[in-house]
Amino acid sequence: MDVDVGSAVVVGSVVGGIVSVGIVALAWRHRTIPGAVPFGWLMLAAGGWCFLEAAWVMATTPTVATTLFLLIRFTSGLMVGLWVLFALVYTGRDAWLSPGRVAAVLLVPSAYAVLALTNPLHGLVTIETVAQTVGGQTFFAAVTGPVYAAQTLVSFGFILIGYALFGEFLLRSQNVYRRQTFVVLVAGLLTAGVHALFVLGVTPHPGLNIAPLTFAVNGLLIGVVLFRYDFLSVSPLAGNLLVDELPDPVLVLDTDDVVVDHNAAAATALAARDDLTGRHITDIKPELLADIERGETLTLRSTTTYYDPQISTVTDHHGTERGRMVVLRNVTGQKRRQDRLEALQAATQKFIEADQPETVARLTVNFAARVLDHNSAGVFLATGDGTLELVASNDGTGVALEHDAAVGEDATDAPLWETYRDGTRRVAAVPGVPAFETALLLPLGEHGVVAVGSTDGTFTTEDEQYTEILARTTQVALEQVDQQRELRESRTSVQRRNEQVEFFNGVLRHSLRNAMLVIRGRAEYVRDNVPADQHPHLDSITEWCEELSEMSETIRAINETVTASERQRLATIDLSATLACAIEDIEAAHPSARIEANVGREYVRANGLAKAVLDRVIENAVEHNESGDPTVRISTQEAGDWLQLHIADDGPGVSDELKAAMFERSFKPNHSGDGFGLYFVSVMMELYGGKVWFEDNDPAGTVTILEFQRATNPAPAEGPRDESVTTGEAQSKSADN
Repeated sequence: MDVDVGSAVVVGSVVGGIVSVGIVALAWRHRTIPGAVPFGWLMLAAGGWCFLEAAWVMATTPTVATTLFLLIRFTSGLMVGLWVLFALVYTGRDAWLSPGRVAAVLLVPSAYAVLALTNPLHGLVTIETVAQTVGGQTFFAAVTGPVYAAQTLVSFGFILIGYALFGEFLLRSQNVYRRQTFVVLVAGLLTAGVHALFVLGVTPHPGLNIAPLTFAVNGLLIGVVLFRYDFLSVSPLAGNLLVDELPDPVLVLDTDDVVVDHNAAAATALAARDDLTGRHITDIKPELLADIERGETLTLRSTTTYYDPQISTVTDHHGTERGRMVVLRNVTGQKRRQDRLEALQAATQKFIEADQPETVARLTVNFAARVLDHNSAGVFLATGDGTLELVASNDGTGVALEHDAAVGEDATDAPLWETYRDGTRRVAAVPGVPAFETALLLPLGEHGVVAVGSTDGTFTTEDEQYTEILARTTQVALEQVDQQRELRESRTSVQRRNEQVEFFNGVLRHSLRNAMLVIRGRAEYVRDNVPADQHPHLDSITEWCEELSEMSETIRAINETVTASERQRLATIDLSATLACAIEDIEAAHPSARIEANVGREYVRANGLAKAVLDRVIENAVEHNESGDPTVRISTQEAGDWLQLHIADDGPGVSDELKAAMFERSFKPNHSGDGFGLYFVSVMMELYGGKVWFEDNDPAGTVTILEFQRATNPAPAEGPRDESVTTGEAQSKSADN
């Protein structure tokens, strides 16, 4: 025996076995990781092969050598089967493994050893180990037959199946496991290649198989995979999601939030001087992890670039969570659009509050400079003399176009005037302003034109869109200013006319009241000189004087109600009490009438003219009843926030054509007594916010329905004066005044 060569093989095999056992320990410690268990068994079998091979080299008797040969063949067969199992699990095909298939994969490559052990039963395999000396080196060698050769071919077939699985997975993964899969393939090919040389006889001695020596080298390669490429952990699993060319920053974190991979965009965005891999994310940027987990828009090194963090859980091909992948999607454009919209919304409120065209123009220029990033803008408003006046500008574009604006509407080839005349936006050159090459001109309807300058001669689609929104907002604001001015003028005109009407009405009422006093006084003066049979004429004169005086005060109250605001117009009145007063007056004037009221304590929104409204409706029901003893029944009905007062008579009824016409101003007097009552009712109910209409009564007659707003508080509402007084009281107070 060549002691030096044999010692080298023995030492190398033992070292390979020790390395394999060490890898087994690492695999066991990480046994929760899918694929670690079959890999550990594979390394355990490899370690056993290494130790058996060392013992084979040191064997001194044929019996020991034969026993070791069988054990080596059985162990190497298990290694082949475990290699295939590891390839299946590693490539995600573990669902294929059933107990029967696992047994077949393990036993078929070891069939030669099994047949050798059971040879007395069938005599198929005969093993003989003899000492051979080659080149001065003597070691035991096994004499094998065709069964061994066939078994060797089967084993290499299994080995090729494993390599095929790894190769297909390497091509399919697209960087998923590329680095570590490549290392595993290289390590496996090294051992398989050396073993193939032994089988082919290309070795210093037919009894020396130096393949176990390769496990020392394999250990180093596997160690690189374990510690450099994070074997079977998060980095390779995220590889298929991580694209180095992706413009958005991408970070891959393990379960301890340590960066295990990243792309170039992440290093650039974080301004990393050193490699980010292996650093805890809080060491890179302390608040970054909290910002990412909040899921809100964040900034990194640049405060003008915004990112929207999107977190994906990284799981292996067995569904086990291995870490997280963070994609920082660049949303600067979206953020900018959102900021612009918010700024435009805030500016819109200021536009609404503006009360002068100059104020609107200044807001437009400021918005264009601050939000649209165009420092030059101008607003030109149309004047009464046929020119466009530069009302607001921040120099540049506005000043440059001021000459064209002053030329007048007869100007030709002037883009500013063309935009104003045809209402079409256009891009025009800005003369005499080197800093601003072109201007975007947008019409403001009949109000003028807004011009926004560009420093580079172009406008982005987004800039054009927001400039159009700004122009439309400016136009609406200018129209609102005009409407407010017209409204103020209209209010002033209405107030002036109301004052004039009130003045002449006051003069008319004063003159009418004095005239009625004179007429009534004269009638009483001549009463003693007029025969008694002529006194009814004097009584008629007195009654008409009183009625005209009462009508004068009613008109005054109506005028005040029409011109008052809703708060001044409406008060809370006791409808039942007001109705009782009205019924009492009607019964006094019409003794033959029978009026039945079934009304509880109800409060509604009205004023002191409510009694006059009830007087007109009840009196209309009584006077237009042709029977000698007319009957009127009054009741109420609730309708949500409204109270309906039903006044039903048993008269001849009203046709459908007259039901609506009787409340109109143009209704002829002969249709309704004095021609004033029901139109007055319609007007007052509208001022009260209510309604009035007719319905047919059963079996005959008409039901007049007055719908009032219900009042929740019985206390009278505050107002400039107490309008809950009756008409008679108001009349008395006016007379006293």
